[in-house]
Amino acid sequence: MISKEIQRAWRNTCKILLNEEIGDLEEYEEWLLNYINPVSFKKSAISGKEVIVSSEKACRDAKYLGHAEMEQYLKTIGTKKFDIDDLKDIDSAVTALQERAYYIGNVVLGNSINVETVNRCINSSFIYKTQDVYDCKFVACSPVLRFAEYIFGGNAIGEASRYNIKTFETYKNVRCMETIRNYVASDCYFTGSLESCGNCMFSFNQRNKNYMIGNHQFSQEEYLKLKGKLIDDIRETLKAKKRIPSLLDIINTNGDANG
Repeated sequence: MISKEIQRAWRNTCKILLNEEIGDLEEYEEWLLNYINPVSFKKSAISGKEVIVSSEKACRDAKYLGHAEMEQYLKTIGTKKFDIDDLKDIDSAVTALQERAYYIGNVVLGNSINVETVNRCINSSFIYKTQDVYDCKFVACSPVLRFAEYIFGGNAIGEASRYNIKTFETYKNVRCMETIRNYVASDCYFTGSLESCGNCMFSFNQRNKNYMIGNHQFSQEEYLKLKGKLIDDIRETLKAKKRIPSLLDIINTNGDANG
């Protein structure tokens, strides 16, 4: 169940980016997780309890255990001496090592509070369905972040980014939606490869620019008027369909959600 704090953060982010709330986070979770490597659910080989791990790409016969079971593992398996026959040749040694090798999940460290369905989470709070998150707060469906807040459906989010929906590879990306490789950007929608830009929509490969739509320069007044119409259309489409076309949908023509 998504906490009320994360729901509130989602609603506030939508109001900032789309001028209105658009509904609960659950309604948009499938869209937010598109093009995101989700956490995976396994069973502990020691206890049978659920273990949340960060990838489905482990070998088929891999064994798992939860971080809280590490002490038990070390007492019973991890520090057990090898039989001398296990080291008689390389094949025997590999087999012995495989018997002791486990993937660790449910890793939540440091001062982390109110986190749900996470792995490799350090010093973060109010986090949902996220992995590899460090020193963040109010994040959902977004792997690989540090020093960021109010992030939903993003990936590879750099420090000082906040109020983002569906953004990828960012640094100091503020109040942005559907962006790729924006660095030090603010108030941008459907943009890519921007540096030190603000108030841009559907624009790409720009440096130190403001008030651009489709790579065309507008006055502030003209820009804000057209932006308002575009934001209204984006918001109403999201409300009706629970998703909008992504920049990655355009780039990724093979239909593979993981690119």
